[in-house]
Amino acid sequence: MDPRHGATLIGREHPAALLRAEVDRVMDSHGGLVLVTGEPGIGKTTLVTAAAEEARRRGALVLGAACWDSDNAPGYWPWVQTVRGLRRSTDDWAVAREVAEPALAMLLGEATGPADEPDDDAARDAFALYDAVTTALVAVSQRRPVVVVLDDLHWADPASVRLLRFAAQHTWFERLLLLGTYRDAEVEMADHPLAPLLVPLTAKATTVTLTGMSRDEVSALVVRTAGREADAQVVDEMHRRTGGNPFFVEQAARLWRTGGSVDQVAPGVREVIRQRLAQLPAAVVDTLTAAAVLGREFHRGLLAATVGRPAPQVDRDLDRAVTARLVFDRGAGRSAFVHDLVRETLYDGLPVADRRARHAAVVRAVDGAAALAEHLVPADVARHAWLAVPDLPPGRAADLLVVAGREAGRRMALEESAEHLRRAHTVAVDPAQRVRIMVELAALLHHAGRRDEAGRLLAEAEPLALTLDDPAVLARVALTVHRHHWTPAGASDRAEGMLREAHRRLVGVPDEEQPLPAVVTDLVTVTERLARRGADDEALTFSLWTLHDTTWGMGTAGERAAITAEIRDVARRAGDEETVLWATSLRWVALLELGDPGYLAEWTAFVRGAGESDAVRHRMAGAIDGGIVAAFRGDFAAAGTAFDVLGDMDEWPEGEHGFLGKHVRWSWLLLQGRFAEVDALLDGLAPADYPYLALLRGITAVERGDHAEAVRLVGEIEAAGVAYPRPVSPLWLRLAAQVAAATGDPGRGDRVREELAPYRGQWLVALFGCDLSGPVDHWLAAVDAAGRRWDEAVAGFSAARDAADRMGSRPWSVLARAGLVEALAGRDGPDDRAQASAIRAGVLRDARELGMAQVRARFGDTGPAPTAGDAPPPAAVAPASPPAYAFRRDGPVWELAWDGTVVHLPDAKGLHDLRLLLSRPGVDVPTVELLDPAAGPELVAARRLGGDPVLDDEAKARYRRHLDRLDDEIDRAAERGDRQRVDALDAERAALLHELRAAAGLAG
Repeated sequence: MDPRHGATLIGREHPAALLRAEVDRVMDSHGGLVLVTGEPGIGKTTLVTAAAEEARRRGALVLGAACWDSDNAPGYWPWVQTVRGLRRSTDDWAVAREVAEPALAMLLGEATGPADEPDDDAARDAFALYDAVTTALVAVSQRRPVVVVLDDLHWADPASVRLLRFAAQHTWFERLLLLGTYRDAEVEMADHPLAPLLVPLTAKATTVTLTGMSRDEVSALVVRTAGREADAQVVDEMHRRTGGNPFFVEQAARLWRTGGSVDQVAPGVREVIRQRLAQLPAAVVDTLTAAAVLGREFHRGLLAATVGRPAPQVDRDLDRAVTARLVFDRGAGRSAFVHDLVRETLYDGLPVADRRARHAAVVRAVDGAAALAEHLVPADVARHAWLAVPDLPPGRAADLLVVAGREAGRRMALEESAEHLRRAHTVAVDPAQRVRIMVELAALLHHAGRRDEAGRLLAEAEPLALTLDDPAVLARVALTVHRHHWTPAGASDRAEGMLREAHRRLVGVPDEEQPLPAVVTDLVTVTERLARRGADDEALTFSLWTLHDTTWGMGTAGERAAITAEIRDVARRAGDEETVLWATSLRWVALLELGDPGYLAEWTAFVRGAGESDAVRHRMAGAIDGGIVAAFRGDFAAAGTAFDVLGDMDEWPEGEHGFLGKHVRWSWLLLQGRFAEVDALLDGLAPADYPYLALLRGITAVERGDHAEAVRLVGEIEAAGVAYPRPVSPLWLRLAAQVAAATGDPGRGDRVREELAPYRGQWLVALFGCDLSGPVDHWLAAVDAAGRRWDEAVAGFSAARDAADRMGSRPWSVLARAGLVEALAGRDGPDDRAQASAIRAGVLRDARELGMAQVRARFGDTGPAPTAGDAPPPAAVAPASPPAYAFRRDGPVWELAWDGTVVHLPDAKGLHDLRLLLSRPGVDVPTVELLDPAAGPELVAARRLGGDPVLDDEAKARYRRHLDRLDDEIDRAAERGDRQRVDALDAERAALLHELRAAAGLAG
């Protein structure tokens, strides 16, 4: 409709413009034939009505008619209505009668032959009638333009269509516009009686085909229909379900306006769809009904297997449905319903028993042909299984629901995963299966922070497990409770009793005095052996994770590195990328704790994999690990950026370890000496927010130099008899060492030395890697220095410095060298003072560059405090008197000083090399680092192949494992058809091979 004369037709601007152009032409020159096609409700009648009203306003004679869907409709019914309309215009009717009587009267049933006797042959002479009607319309068009609208031509009788064709062919140059509408999907079907007549007519017509409206157009129509705007989700759902069909949208909008659900199918819509389905053969409807059970989109091969008919037959049925505009072809063997409303009308019409049987048929089809499983995701198979019970065995349904739950868990869709497992628990009948599902669901709920629900499930599982003649199931329940410390109020004795009962049944009757950790170790060992014997990867993964978590603590990093490597191998074998990621995350932690520089490759793989994941939780974990190691390596700005991604940890997931987000930020601030921000962070925490708050306050107090406060806090902890769990104990050992060093208390020092001495060469790592508290040698050296054991302190700080340099941790290197300066000064040997002075200068230089305010304050180096995310400028303000030693750069100029002599030199690569060498006294520096210091540790490692036989073999083995992993991932991506992922992995593999060849040659 023209906007000047009323509301526009939403989403029909272009078709309306085409019809307006036809009206303009008939008013000024000549007419023609226009056919408007589309599915029911698409807006055909509305469109031609608007064009007819426009023509009427401009003085044309508009004659309208509609065909009738009935076998009782008289012949030429649309033309009878047209002539009746003409008769209502007296002047026009007089002109028509003059040229076309008596044929018009006979068409209207108001006259007989000239002898006043019935003359059926004359009355129904086709040519004479066509000519009479056409002549009448042409005669009227001489007075003024004429527009004839014939609606719903798909219901017309053949004679009426022939008359239309005759009139269109003989009136092209007259001011007569013929407008017709019909449902092309119905007419184009081979068995439609009008197909031979209407389809050829399109060659002589201007055809306007209407399709669904866009999403924004649907939104506008909802506002017009309901009188108010709908939110984006409602509009999206209406658009998806209706396909933009205006009639369907209006019906849905009216339901929504009155409080109905968007998911409902309005009665009017349902009736329209049923009428369309009624046009199809029963076999085609049955095929579509089976497709409706599969979902809006479905694979033709799976559909054929489900209905148990040959694929060519199913293809023919679907081709009929495509012609009827009920489904469309998506390519690659897949089809989809044009609207969800079509699918739901078919599905809702199924009796409950028939519906169940059809869902069961889908599951059996997938079970019978592994290739068909590729066409359904696990969640789809689980849905069919859930809806098929009891036609499908409950145990099989439960298994499929568990598979879907695990797949959703890998995607970190925790609510979806929990729902699948709840359904599995509901349908499972076998007690052992139910217990296993309950344990798995409890673990998931605990992970999501819903400990109360998890505890209730385990409390329900415990008595059921005790009744089973399956000690492995009982052991899993007991180990799960123990692994996650799930002991409801008053139930700790019961939990231990369950462990011992599982041990008695699985291992043998234990000595009642046997320590509980030994009982746990025995259970884990036996369940692991049983899993390997049964080739049960899921049970093996559970046992390995249990072993990993229950053995965590000082001195177990080597075992954990091996365990996480095997967990990852098992997960790759099962295609479980979620577990691969977590195993890699914990493997870099174990390697760092061992002081193995190989941690960096594992960390890089995890952060890269987490960043590429679509799961928010993975990206959050990648940001956390990325920030931890960035701070560890001295890139505090990058660490801050990583932590800020999490919105100051507000989005850290709830659960048992939700406080860790606060911890990593505390550690990052503390390493820079930003005590005001540390205090603000700690003051904002309550014991309920952070269970180990006293530890953090004590460590902060020591670092600040408030030794009295640190001693007070440690005294309170000791008086309360707090026993920290093993993942937390390294933090306690750090605080104990710091307090022993600060007070010089020999008793404290001896206790700390006894506890730490077995772990020399390792690092203090707590909270599953969220806290990296430096080399063990560093804290032993601090205690030795407090006891004035200067030789031991010098050796310890030197070892800590070397460990930090080897691991690429500049902050801990600075801290170790700071301790070394003080230990050398305390020893005060002939060369100690000069060595201490040289090291002190390097410490201050690095502390300024890194922004470690506490180290600068320790040596009286004044200057502006570092700000959040910023490091101080590389060159500090020069002191008033010439320094005893200096080797610093200020922009393009280097300042070198020795023994009071100061010189300034232009920037040159050689000065950078000297500075690097001087910063690592007594440490071999690979030449490749001098060739390309900015290349990064990975490229340095690749290019130094051939330089050291020991490192050569180790590095080659790692690269070989990395290449094997890439090959496996490329194969999996190719099987999934993920071309983008294959290309990315191929590029990574090619780059790695290029560097290896450059370093060692093809033979290397």
